[in-house]
Amino acid sequence: MSTPFFHVIYNPVAGSGNAKAVWNVISKALVERDVQFALYESQYPRHTVLLAQQIAKTEAAKGSIVLVIGGDGTLNEAITGLHLSGNPYNLPIAYIPGGSGNDFARGVHLSRKPLEALDQVLTADKPVAMDIGQYVELQSGKRGFFVNNFGIGFDAAVVNAANHATSKFLLNTLHMGSLAYMAQVIRILTRRKPFPVEVSANGKTERINDAYLCTTTNHPYFGGGVRILPGAVPNDGELDLIVVDRPNLVTFATQAIASIMGKPVKSPSRHHVRAPRFEISTPSKEFAQIDGEDMEEQPYRIEISVGHQDFWFVPQKA
Repeated sequence: MSTPFFHVIYNPVAGSGNAKAVWNVISKALVERDVQFALYESQYPRHTVLLAQQIAKTEAAKGSIVLVIGGDGTLNEAITGLHLSGNPYNLPIAYIPGGSGNDFARGVHLSRKPLEALDQVLTADKPVAMDIGQYVELQSGKRGFFVNNFGIGFDAAVVNAANHATSKFLLNTLHMGSLAYMAQVIRILTRRKPFPVEVSANGKTERINDAYLCTTTNHPYFGGGVRILPGAVPNDGELDLIVVDRPNLVTFATQAIASIMGKPVKSPSRHHVRAPRFEISTPSKEFAQIDGEDMEEQPYRIEISVGHQDFWFVPQKA
C-alpha cells in the first residue's frame, strides 16, 4: 500500500513551545522518508478548528489523512473542525503528541516519543475507530467534543490553576509538563469546597451532596498521567463517569496520591457509572475543563454522550 497524503496541522505554541521541537524532528523525518504533505500552521485559539474545516471541505481528497502535531487541545480542535465540516471524505486523524499532558496518547497506546509515534502512523494501513465524547450545554446550547475527559470540580480547578501558573512554561521547557498539574494538587486540595451534583444515566438519577470531583472520561488518564479510572476503555462504545466525595481532606488526599501513583482505589466515597450518555447538573458555580482547556466558573447542566472518530495509527501493545 502506498503512503497516503497528509494534511499536517501544526500548533507551534502547544506545550509552551514543546510542539515546535517535535515538528522540527517530524518534518525532517517526513522529508527523509519521502512522505507527501501540506503544512497548515495554527496561529491563534480555535484556528485549528477553521483549518480542519477548510481541509475537509476544500483541500482534501479521498484517502488523505489529517496529521495533528500539538497537544490534546489542538487534537480536540481538529476533531471539532472535522465534525463541523461534515467530513465529506471521512478523513481519519493521525496524531503526534507535543503538548504538556499528552493524556490521549497514553490512553490509546500511542508513543509520546515523536519518531516512535510517527512510525505508528506510517505503518498503519487502515483507520482504527475510537470513542470520543460529545457534549451540549442544555441552557446555552453550546456544543463540543472531547478526546480525554470533561471534568467539573477539583480536576478542573487544578487545570485552571496549572494553565495560568508561571511555572508551566518552565516545566514544559524541561519536558516535565505533567508536574505543572501535580504542583497545584495540594494547593487546590486545601482551598476547594465540596459541591452538590446530580447525575442521570442508565435510567437512574443520583444526587451527591458533597462531590469534590465529577469527571467523565474516555480512557484511564487525566492531568498529565493521573490514572483516574484504570478500567476505562476508549473503544467500548461507552464513557466512564466518576464522582468522588470528600468526606475529609486526608481521605481524599490519600486517594488522589494513590491515583497519581497508578494504584487502584476502592472507596464508598467514589461513585462510578459507565454509560453511553449522561446528564450532569451542578447548581453552584464550578470550574470545568475539557481536554485540559479550562472553561469559565459557572453552574453547569450538561448532556454528555459517546461519539466516534477514525484515527490513523497502529496502537502499541499494552
